[in-house]
Amino acid sequence: LGDRHPSTLTSINNMALILKQMGKKEEALPLYKESLAGFRETLGDRHPSTLTSINNMALILKQMGKKEEALPLYKESLAGFRETLGDRHP
Repeated sequence: LGDRHPSTLTSINNMALILKQMGKKEEALPLYKESLAGFRETLGDRHPSTLTSINNMALILKQMGKKEEALPLYKESLAGFRETLGDRHP
């Protein structure tokens, strides 16, 4: 499928998730970054998969104690979901 196919990017994100759950946040971070960069490039900044990836990046940064780096990503994700899906999306 290729490195930038959404299914590949989702698999990269899932690998990052399991590493994070295993307590290997330093190993997970580059995978989250790769996934996010791929989603941005392939699907654009406002696609729901990209927005979820932005949120995932913010979450791991927060869990690593990098709250100042996480906050703008949380804001970007929230604004994107509101813009793309609307305030009343379930």
